[in-house]
Amino acid sequence: MKYSLKIFTILGIPVELHISFLLLMGFIYALAILNLIPGVNLQTALLITLLFVTVVLHELGHSYLAQKYGVRIERIVLLPIGGVSAMEELPKEPGQELRISLAGPMVNFLIAFICYFLLLLLKGSYVGISSFLNYFILINLILGAFNLLPAYPMDGGRVLRALLAERMNYVRATELAAAIGKYLAITMAIVGIFYFKNIFLVLIALFIYIGAEQEYQAIMISNILGGILVENIMSHDVKTVKPDNHVNDVLQTMYQEGHMGYPVMNQDEIVGIVTFDDLSHLKKEDLETSIKKFMTTELIFASPLEPVTSALEKLNQHHIGRLPVKENNRLVGIISRSDIMRALEIMKVKPV
Repeated sequence: MKYSLKIFTILGIPVELHISFLLLMGFIYALAILNLIPGVNLQTALLITLLFVTVVLHELGHSYLAQKYGVRIERIVLLPIGGVSAMEELPKEPGQELRISLAGPMVNFLIAFICYFLLLLLKGSYVGISSFLNYFILINLILGAFNLLPAYPMDGGRVLRALLAERMNYVRATELAAAIGKYLAITMAIVGIFYFKNIFLVLIALFIYIGAEQEYQAIMISNILGGILVENIMSHDVKTVKPDNHVNDVLQTMYQEGHMGYPVMNQDEIVGIVTFDDLSHLKKEDLETSIKKFMTTELIFASPLEPVTSALEKLNQHHIGRLPVKENNRLVGIISRSDIMRALEIMKVKPV
């Protein structure tokens, strides 16, 4: 993820800290050390730090079981709102999704149980440690229980979707789980505004609502585009440019052709891709410079027989607008986000 710092790798999964999380923790420790807010001390800061350690363990619970089912995990990223596992789409077999979804909260309950056992061993000794463990147990119980709320896309919502998918098709199960998640989010926001006056609860509700809608749309797109291959919708007649073409000439080509990105070819080899975004911010003196200075050389490719849904995942994951299509190490086409959205609109109105 952009603006993230890798801190370690566990089970083959990189764990990263987002810059916003680092700023938040720095702010909390500054408040604790300078004693600027009553009640916010080093014990509070340490408790919050351990809370995010449990979030990592929670996400590792999901990730470990997902790996067992063949799901590739790219990374775990710590954000101020919690942890996010960047994984491929969860298995659509309801039993597997159910177990993966339950794994995270079960980790929290296990941590709470272990801490309770340690508390019994202390038998009232070390009052400070006992008090700390009591808080930590409570936090893990709350975290585990909260994640089991049937508010899709939270763990409980995914559990609900898995249970519904046992009785109906996957898309309908997702639609119902997402709708329940959005209704719960609206209720949570109302309670947060009018009863608790808690902005954090409202932000969580907003996160759940947006997440439910995004996940539902992703499933709908996957269902509508299922079975369509890249070769079915890609542009076969690809306009290309050369590395030594000047910026001004390529911009002129973009205006004339109406396309905002072109593969850069050195003889028969694709060496980069240049887009309007790469060139639009340049100064006037750069217009006579060759595009090889500004083109993107780290290329992500699609293949003609690749599902369109896979190509769309690559576009979303890497935040790019188009993919060159290669077959037998030869450029055979290009597929853009607009190509996929056009195909999606056509499939929506296509008679069954």
